[in-house]
Amino acid sequence: MISKLSLRIPLAALALALLTSFARPTQPSPMQVSTESPMRVSRHFAAGLEYLRVEPPDVAPDAELPMVVYLHGRGDRPPVLQGPLFDVDTPVRVILPRGPERFGDGYAWAPVSAHDGESEALVHALSDRSRMLAEAMHEWRRRHPTRGRPIVVGFSQGGMLAMTLSVHHPAAIARAFPVAGWLPPSLEPARFDPYAPHAPVVALHGADDAVLSATRTQRTLDRLSRLGYPVRFEAFDGAGHETDAAMRVRLRALLERSLRELPPSREAVGSS
Repeated sequence: MISKLSLRIPLAALALALLTSFARPTQPSPMQVSTESPMRVSRHFAAGLEYLRVEPPDVAPDAELPMVVYLHGRGDRPPVLQGPLFDVDTPVRVILPRGPERFGDGYAWAPVSAHDGESEALVHALSDRSRMLAEAMHEWRRRHPTRGRPIVVGFSQGGMLAMTLSVHHPAAIARAFPVAGWLPPSLEPARFDPYAPHAPVVALHGADDAVLSATRTQRTLDRLSRLGYPVRFEAFDGAGHETDAAMRVRLRALLERSLRELPPSREAVGSS
């Protein structure tokens, strides 16, 4: 089912043409993109993934900034932002990777839906894409001066990837905020290592989600919490498979707090 992310901003015709033509560029060097976004947008390729880099126009391209990675849902595409992501006050560099699978008018991270639960194809895709994203995180930080590790926000299938990253590649990210996501039981870790790095998770979910039920996700987070993982589940009454206004307000607060907790410079990244 195509996810309907309420924060998606309608794109200009030129931006639509650009994003629907996503393919591996013949030249790996960055290619400047012309859009009607007031932000500075450029198009790049790393670790098998194509992505948009979005920065405030009044900040130097080589400035050291916090990085927020947004993972879109199934059938969606990287949005062209018309302002700071979730209206956070802190200047950030936003990375918008594109899912490698075509689906409808958009893209996907896995060839199948999670609506009916776990499947071999879904688990394989999440494992493979999370590995690609973990490699990409390191490459993005190498290319773009980054304060601390990336903060990941994901919706639906993107939220599932955010959860997978947090438990299987925690050293690649600072923390994850999955929205309407889920972690298949086969990908749940069997034990908790208190000496290993861990990426905290706050999962937001519509209580009336008919695509990925809130109960299913809550049970997953409860099991991870009992093992010792730093996870929290928050349900929103009246919300379905979406990011509604209340969830956006909560995301903004979570992001602002996380940005304040990042280390003061990239040299201090070990403390993030």
